[in-house]
Amino acid sequence: MSNYQKFTLLTPLIIMEHILEIDPMDDIVSMRNRIEFAFTYSTSATMPLATGELDKKNSNRRRLLLVVPRNNKALQNLVNMKLLARIVHTKSVEMAMVTDQPTVQDYAREVGIKIFGSVQSAKRGGWISSAISTSAEPIQPVETVGNGHLLTVQVPDGTESTAKRVQNKKYKVVSGSGRVGIFQQVGTFILITALAVAVVMGIMMLLPRATVTLIPVAQQVETNLVVKGDPSVKSVDFKTLTFPARIAQIDLSLPGQINTLEAEFAPSGLARGNVTFINRTETVQTFPFSTTLLASSGEQVDFLTLITATIPSRIDATTVVPVIANKPGPIGNVSVGQINRFADSSYNVVARVINEAGFGGGALEMKKVVVQSDKERLQIHLQQKLKEEGLKQLQEALAEQEFISPDTIQVIPLAITYKEFAGDISDTFSGEMQAAVRGTVVGGYNANRLAMAALEVQVPPGFKLDTKGLHFGAGDVLETKNGVVSFRIVAQGLVVPLIDPHQVAADIAWLSIGEAQAMLSEQYRLATVPGVELQPTWLTDWLGRLPFAPIQINVIIKESVTLEN
Repeated sequence: MSNYQKFTLLTPLIIMEHILEIDPMDDIVSMRNRIEFAFTYSTSATMPLATGELDKKNSNRRRLLLVVPRNNKALQNLVNMKLLARIVHTKSVEMAMVTDQPTVQDYAREVGIKIFGSVQSAKRGGWISSAISTSAEPIQPVETVGNGHLLTVQVPDGTESTAKRVQNKKYKVVSGSGRVGIFQQVGTFILITALAVAVVMGIMMLLPRATVTLIPVAQQVETNLVVKGDPSVKSVDFKTLTFPARIAQIDLSLPGQINTLEAEFAPSGLARGNVTFINRTETVQTFPFSTTLLASSGEQVDFLTLITATIPSRIDATTVVPVIANKPGPIGNVSVGQINRFADSSYNVVARVINEAGFGGGALEMKKVVVQSDKERLQIHLQQKLKEEGLKQLQEALAEQEFISPDTIQVIPLAITYKEFAGDISDTFSGEMQAAVRGTVVGGYNANRLAMAALEVQVPPGFKLDTKGLHFGAGDVLETKNGVVSFRIVAQGLVVPLIDPHQVAADIAWLSIGEAQAMLSEQYRLATVPGVELQPTWLTDWLGRLPFAPIQINVIIKESVTLEN
């Protein structure tokens, strides 16, 4: 046993490890601010240690375990993940993540961030100390005995001795009348007021404050890339500038017609004339409208009566009836006596029919006719209509930042029907086609990721890319082949200086105003001379320096501006 006594101490320790749980609604800016806050103000934390050497391995390292909820959208973006990795790298902080979101896990591994399934697994693996938690352990009070405190001390001979604090003194209260004079009250009030003013004046003199305003100058960066949207790839390839695209399809059915081009002589006009009905009986005979009559010679053609005919009740009584051929052309121009019977044999028993004069009116004229080549023309016409309508409907169904190239539209015919056929006399040829219309849909967000990566390469040391000033524009489609779309994309952005307000405050503490302004103007590219305001105002003339404590210096970094050349 050592001759030295051993005491239980409460020793302050700077916490260099953090477990930070982010909110589902946190964006990359919120995460950056929380990380900066954690590693700036963590030095005030304390925790109890047993007697012995400090755990030097864990006390000197700077590690952050970031707990990412599954529904956080900010880190499901590779650009944001890279920005987060850059932020912790500039802080010399080693970061790991706890998440079960597959996309976040993939992007984290891609930028070199370690992944754990839970906080406990990170502690068991020794990546972060098991003592680190979201709240510090409470310090246990010293055991008390009676009205005093008991302190246990181990002495060299191994025995324990207890020392009890002296009992608190007891005071007696002297009773009086209970009334205080008016002069005593006024005097007490004046004394308290004077003490308060003195305390306030002392604080103002001891704790001066300063506000430093910086306006950084942003630099413009630009990139021009030829990227490819390929439906066959599954992820973005930053080397070949290729990213996933998708095939969209819709089924349509549209009618259409074209004008026929070929012409030939075709029957035109219906032959007309009069026939005589002759009664074979002693009774009245009546024949209805559209009674069919037949010719006995020449090509087969029928004739129809144009009125209801009645023959008087007498043998050989007659009546004249107008008729018309049922087929156009010269076929109906029959000569005298060729129309000589009824189509209905029962009418031939009661009457006879004869044309006593020739018929005329049927002729041949040049008319448009449907030919076989019209089918091919109609198919091309219908496919073009389906392509235009399909493109329109596919574009209406696109999500934000998506576009579809008209050159990728394909029309796959499924069925076609025709209303006319080859040889038909018609000025038009019509039909209806059913087809599947498909095309390649390109997501602009994937192309923007490639452009974003190209812009990040151009960021000079000591600067960062300002995500608010990014502009992306898709150019003309250069090529479409086998569903792969190659097009040009132009991206522009601003890079702004990396300025840590806490570091700035530490650098300029206790410098004169001129020295601080000169140092900041030399260290950072600023639009104007840094503004310095001391409070109280009389300190400007009397002291002329910024506060000694950096915590009393408030550094305001305004939005970056661009300077015109």
